[in-house]
Amino acid sequence: MSGLISALTMWSFEIRNRPLDAIAQTSMRTPNMQTISFNASGQAIAMLKVGSGPAVIIIHGLGGHKEDFKSVMTSLAERGLTVYAFDMLGFGGSSRTSPSVSITAQSEVIKALVDSEKLAQAHLVGNSLGGWVAATFAAKYPEITQSLTLIDAAGLKATMGGPPPVNFAPDSIADMKALLSVVIASPFAHTDEFAATALADFKASGEAATLGKLFAGFSAPDNKDKLLDDVLPDVKAPTLVVWGARDRLFPVALADMVASGVKGARKVILVNASHFPQIDDPVGLSAAIAGFVGS
Repeated sequence: MSGLISALTMWSFEIRNRPLDAIAQTSMRTPNMQTISFNASGQAIAMLKVGSGPAVIIIHGLGGHKEDFKSVMTSLAERGLTVYAFDMLGFGGSSRTSPSVSITAQSEVIKALVDSEKLAQAHLVGNSLGGWVAATFAAKYPEITQSLTLIDAAGLKATMGGPPPVNFAPDSIADMKALLSVVIASPFAHTDEFAATALADFKASGEAATLGKLFAGFSAPDNKDKLLDDVLPDVKAPTLVVWGARDRLFPVALADMVASGVKGARKVILVNASHFPQIDDPVGLSAAIAGFVGS
């Protein structure tokens, strides 16, 4: 388990809430999803891959992992795209031994993926911290970045000052419930039972050490990461900003701030989603991404 939500829990929730005929129809047309890995500067990176066609690379957020995007990946693959989602350094099934888990280091993992898969270009999709990572890559590698989709992106100066609004490394059920309440709108995530399961999985994952390394790096004297405000003006690719209207971690008003940072950026607000639209509204998120990368 590599984040707040286990793949099994999400799978069972989706199955319980979909008609049987829809499940049967989907099983007949869904491409097979592969679990593979690649190397990034000596680190093993765990990845999911599905579909064929133009490449889309998805980067998860803090507390998330690649499996959170399975539904979105399948939907995009059915629309004629090759979709990749990987666990960032120190998260999920990826290596925990990297000396750096900085935004810059994480963005270079995207380059390693591009090289490993021999991609000329790719559409980038990043959620929360992954949005900051994706934008950093897009600014450095404009020739590779076909488009950029930022979902409730982290890294704005306005969100970096002061104490965090919640404990991102929860050590109690109450802490976990508080964290879940600001990142997920769906009711299933707001029970004591779910919080207990998520807390146990988080503790078992060992990701608290990664979070400590990440946050310490933000204030380190040798930190080379640029905040999102300073990265966005260097992004040349067509950009879509997607935001959950019910995001209690980064209020929806920040969507305008992010969109204004990239010339010509478009904006989509998902009214029933919070900070993790891939969980709250995978159908709406998939439609927004597909409509953008296909335009």
